[in-house]
Amino acid sequence: MSGMDDALTTVTLRVNRFTPRPERDRGARGGSPFAKKGGSPFGGGASRNRRPRGKQWTQEYTLRVRPEDTVLDCLLTVKRTVDPTLAFRYSCGHGMCGSDAVAINGTPTLLCTATVKDWAQRPNPFAQPDDEGFRHTGDADDETTLPDAGTDASDGLGVIELAPLPGFPVQRDLIADIDPMLDQIRKLKPYLQADGVLATTHDGKVDVFEYLQRPEQLAKYEMLSNCIACGVCEGSCPVFAGGDAFIGPAALIAASRFVNDSRDTATAARLDAIDTADGVAACQSVRACSRQCPRGIDVGEEMWQIVAKVKER
Repeated sequence: MSGMDDALTTVTLRVNRFTPRPERDRGARGGSPFAKKGGSPFGGGASRNRRPRGKQWTQEYTLRVRPEDTVLDCLLTVKRTVDPTLAFRYSCGHGMCGSDAVAINGTPTLLCTATVKDWAQRPNPFAQPDDEGFRHTGDADDETTLPDAGTDASDGLGVIELAPLPGFPVQRDLIADIDPMLDQIRKLKPYLQADGVLATTHDGKVDVFEYLQRPEQLAKYEMLSNCIACGVCEGSCPVFAGGDAFIGPAALIAASRFVNDSRDTATAARLDAIDTADGVAACQSVRACSRQCPRGIDVGEEMWQIVAKVKER
């Protein structure tokens, strides 16, 4: 038991919390006659990224943990033993469902795959003002310019900052409403569309090998089929998370998966659907969407490929 205790250290979770304000009953009154009508067919814009109404504050929890523990493990400990009011979302806990995507230290990722040792940050001594109110600049290795830390966080691994997934409305604490993303994916019909005509053999029987594919055909979309719609790529995208009307990388990945499928017969219609100002034209090719994909998809490269297909038609 003593060996296990020696392996424990401390970490501080700094959680951005939010409690929504109860909705007021506005009766049968209509909206403003000057309100903007219409908009992007993919939604988004100010309505998607509207600042939530309610109480917002930052709360810290200091825990004894193992460096190998995940951030989800830490939140479950808080929920069960410290603060049952803390709200976050998770399901499988193994990086397969994508339901627990949040921003950790400002970077969208999954709670269940982020370990404490990888994400805990030591306090930056230069971020603290000195006695005269000035923040120091210079090399952090220069001991002559370091202010006295003297904080409890210095005795452990450091601090992990948690916030809801960027680019989506906040429902409560770390829970973001990802329905806008799922609606965008649905609008692009993320299912196989064949011509509906059964292939037959020379003697008139149904050809059971109609949809067989060669390995090279499968390889064109196999990686794309691993997308779990977690929203990490959308929260990383400066266009989508910035609030601009944009269909988003998750929906474009879903479209690309079927555009690259040799069995699908709706390629032209799929390319037409995304060939809009709020579709592929809104992508700025920043490729930030590739940085933290939990399924290893090079989202930025796939975005470039689908944009090229649209332009080359």
